[in-house]
Amino acid sequence: MNTFIEFLDDEPMENVAACLKYRADRVLFFGYDDVIKARKSSTEQFLTKRCGVQKVFFFPLSQKSLPSVLQTMRTRIGEELKLGSSIFIDITGGESMILAAIGILSHELKLPMFEIDIARDRVIEMDTGSDKLLSRDVPPNEILFDIDLYIEMRGGAVNYSLHKGLKVLDDPAFAADVRAIWKIADVYRDCWTSFTELLKSCLTPDENLRVSRRTISVLDTLSETPSSSLTPLKTEQMIRGFEEAGILKDVELTAERYRFTFKNAAVKDCIWESGAILELHTYMEEEKCSDDCLVGVHLDWDGTLHSRTSEDVLNEIDVLSIKGNLITFISCKAGRLGSSQSLYALYELETVAEKFGGKYARKKLVTFQPLNEIYMERAAEMGIEVVVA
Repeated sequence: MNTFIEFLDDEPMENVAACLKYRADRVLFFGYDDVIKARKSSTEQFLTKRCGVQKVFFFPLSQKSLPSVLQTMRTRIGEELKLGSSIFIDITGGESMILAAIGILSHELKLPMFEIDIARDRVIEMDTGSDKLLSRDVPPNEILFDIDLYIEMRGGAVNYSLHKGLKVLDDPAFAADVRAIWKIADVYRDCWTSFTELLKSCLTPDENLRVSRRTISVLDTLSETPSSSLTPLKTEQMIRGFEEAGILKDVELTAERYRFTFKNAAVKDCIWESGAILELHTYMEEEKCSDDCLVGVHLDWDGTLHSRTSEDVLNEIDVLSIKGNLITFISCKAGRLGSSQSLYALYELETVAEKFGGKYARKKLVTFQPLNEIYMERAAEMGIEVVVA
């Protein structure tokens, strides 16, 4: 019987990392009362349900008295040894006084110690004079994170019922269309948002995805937004570009009328929503270097999905990926961001990543246009990487 000694931390990853990699029969957590109250239920549920741990115990420690900490730990570990357990001590995330106590006990009882390097996904074993070795004597678990499992560990859940149909890239033909749309959006990034707004305001398709509008109406709409960099020439060039790529067909641009037909509803939605193509492009790039990746993700705060979504507290993140133990939250912003929009984008991303990613989360803001330098500095302070796509 293998028993892991753990130090209960506010960071869920540090509480479960060892059991994801090695198969423990029992886990003894030592920690402070407030942390036990906050983390006991979710930690026990995850370890027993996902990691195959049979029994999980929690023991409170004094926050001020090293002798008291030593006494509690010595007693509980002694009881475990009397049961014939092989004990392995995980010092990942331990607080200084607890680490001091366990250092004394491991030397005294010749107990093997190890630490999980979570960022690098590796185990570091210490020489304590023990005849036991974690990597040799404990069977591997080798449980790998996907996004669902990671979010579950954080106490949340992915709500797939709200997943948008346009954001499914399993169809190779649709993926090719996304790449084609991205090439045009990239060239005309300075006026991409204005172009999508033009479509919504005066180039709305009928039920057969056909568009027909008097040219004078299109030109009048363009003239009503003088601050936009979208000109009649750029509008025609973009439409012709989509025609050449096969995204639009039956294109007629004359002095009398603008006529064209969208290839299908999926490509229409990619162009219709100004930020959709940036999200999809970012997803396709991120997926190449990830173990798991999703786009347009709705995250439920308490992990309980109700029949009525109005009863759930949800956050949406544009792209979510995971590689090893590290999860990346990506927010995509296609338009030019002003001061309030920049701050909102940064704090929105920070809030979601803190809740569902924690200490080991990576945060990335992907934009069409660079941020003002002052907001780049604020992003750096918040640990947010800003990328101009």
